[in-house]
Amino acid sequence: MKFAAIFVLFANAFSAGMMFLASVFISRYGGKDLFGFFSVVLGLIISATPVVTVGMDAAIVKFLPQYRNEGRRQLISGMQRFVVLFSGFISIVGGVVLGWILVQFRNYGWEIGFAAGACLPLAVMLTVLQSTIRADGNVSRAVVGEAVIRPLAFGLLLLLLQFALLNQLSLFAVIGAYALALLGANVVATIFVVAGKHINWRGEFHPKKTDIRLWFQLGLNVLFSNLSIALLNQSPVIIAGIALSAFDAGELGAVIRLAMLVAFALTAVNSVIAPFLSRAMSLGDKAELQSLVTRATAFSLLVAVPVCGAFYAFAPLLLSVFGESYQGAVPYLRMMLVAYGIQAAAGPSVALLNMTGIHRATTKIVVTWAILTVLGLFAAMNYAGMFGGVVVAALSVAGYPVLLAFLCHKTLGIDPTVLSLRFLIRK
Repeated sequence: MKFAAIFVLFANAFSAGMMFLASVFISRYGGKDLFGFFSVVLGLIISATPVVTVGMDAAIVKFLPQYRNEGRRQLISGMQRFVVLFSGFISIVGGVVLGWILVQFRNYGWEIGFAAGACLPLAVMLTVLQSTIRADGNVSRAVVGEAVIRPLAFGLLLLLLQFALLNQLSLFAVIGAYALALLGANVVATIFVVAGKHINWRGEFHPKKTDIRLWFQLGLNVLFSNLSIALLNQSPVIIAGIALSAFDAGELGAVIRLAMLVAFALTAVNSVIAPFLSRAMSLGDKAELQSLVTRATAFSLLVAVPVCGAFYAFAPLLLSVFGESYQGAVPYLRMMLVAYGIQAAAGPSVALLNMTGIHRATTKIVVTWAILTVLGLFAAMNYAGMFGGVVVAALSVAGYPVLLAFLCHKTLGIDPTVLSLRFLIRK
């Protein structure tokens, strides 16, 4: 697992770095307004993806290791087929709705609505295909499409559009390039699924009603949980674009994108340990659960602390890369860096709770927190502008992981936070 975590970490670092460079490129050559529009549309796609999957991608990772231990082979392949077909159909419908909303209510052109709508089913299918690979423990292969191919293709397409084809960037060109990058990532993920024989399309499938009910119960809870977390990360940019302006959304988009790099190692280990947590839980091995989350937290902080410190010190320089007009956002970036640092210190509590069956309580906490955050952002931005919005966003990002970590300790007796490093010291 250690080598897989290192590979996933470097892949996520590559993805974060390439998307950072792409953001700088869009801001420099397309302008702050274009970057703001793209940030809003991208935020909508990211926020809509967990809705369309209905949390079934997490159910794949949760239940498949359990089915292997129980010898229920027909459910392994059958449920994966069901999720692929179900999510594929819903995502196409969702893409049409998303495109229609952008055209009718935000006055974007039809070509932009089509490009953004195409991004949604592509993002959804990539998420589902990755989960089928991760459930078999192949976490390294699972991230190649999203963390390597997608950002690399997106960056290359932006360079091609600017310097060889159009000599300028438009919103349609940028979103179209992102859709093509997602298509390339899906092709690679599909190749891995077929080569690894992760899905048997001809196998028998006779699920019981209790099996379907369990999948939907977990899926719906994970849906609301993931949607809320996506909103917690993306809502400051989206609401800035609604309540303030595209200019402000672009500035806040740069701040959020930089600050989230602090927690990218935590994102990496969450994707790595999820199937191992499910397996340990199915065996009732509490000691292994504690060991997994402790090592995950240590690995996350090993990256998060230096990144947070360096970004805090060089915040003016980092923001100047986006353009001189971003210099006023230095205090905002530093606030968000501290918030994401606290999130990393809280550990992989979301993965632990979802994989150990405490998803209902997780959902209640995260959904309530997201609703309060959205209301707080609207109020703060209307009365205190960007400063008020960033304060609310920072409190939100830092607050919910602490609550979830407390829930882990109370319900499971497992500490996922930085304080769990005492177990490593004792060893």
